[in-house]
Amino acid sequence: MNAFGFFIGRIAWQLGITRERARWNSVTRETQQLAETQDMLGRLAWPGTKSINRLSGEYWQLTDLQSQQIRLRDESDHLMQENENAQDRLYQMEDAVEDDVDALRRKKTDFMSSAVTIMDRVEEIRDRDNETRRHFTSLKGKLEVLKKQTEGDFAEELERTRSSLAQLKEQHSADLASIASLEEEVRALEFTVQGVDADIAGLRERHKIQTADLVAEIGRRSKQIAEISARLGSLDSQRNEFSFMIGQYLSNQIDNPDPDVKKVLRNFTPLTRRITQLRRSIQYNQRLARRASR
Repeated sequence: MNAFGFFIGRIAWQLGITRERARWNSVTRETQQLAETQDMLGRLAWPGTKSINRLSGEYWQLTDLQSQQIRLRDESDHLMQENENAQDRLYQMEDAVEDDVDALRRKKTDFMSSAVTIMDRVEEIRDRDNETRRHFTSLKGKLEVLKKQTEGDFAEELERTRSSLAQLKEQHSADLASIASLEEEVRALEFTVQGVDADIAGLRERHKIQTADLVAEIGRRSKQIAEISARLGSLDSQRNEFSFMIGQYLSNQIDNPDPDVKKVLRNFTPLTRRITQLRRSIQYNQRLARRASR
């Protein structure tokens, strides 16, 4: 609010238009704006306040806080870079292990595929052997019947049947031997697969041991980074307090003839004008609000 607004407000008050709540709301809002503007002035102006005796203490403390922050940020950046490098090494090691594991898994798949192929072959032989035994049983029954015949000459048929039985028996023995041999191959492949699983587990365990120190280093540095972040936050709070104090002081010295003060404020004319306008508006609104409360 400017002088013209104050004049209009007085006329409105005399006419019975008080707007007391609106006036106090304006005071609250503009007081907050004033504090924000003073804070901005302090943040921007403090590096030039070294020669102002009243602010020398705050200046040097802010300088020290800024130096601490720069050092801590450099330390944090260094730790973060180290962590990134360590994380890259960890990823490379993990990729290498996964490549080895994938190769072993492919071997395992090949072994298992071979075992399945062999088992299919075993089933084929068993099916054939089942047919052999069925045929053997049938011919054996035939032989028993022929032996009982009292009429006719079945000598040749008996001999042919005995020969077929002998061949079927040999086939059965051969099939059993083949099945036993193939099942032994399957057991060997299963043992090999178990070995591959053990190799995979061993790779992962060795990787875990090899990367344990690296993971611990990353965790330790992450903790340091978090601690530095907390310290930076604390330093920020201290800097904000000091810069606000400087802003308040400077805003109260706008008309101070001290050349050191005038030199600093000369660089922030828009802010000082804003501060002056806000203070005048606050005063006008307070006067109108007090009149309205009577």
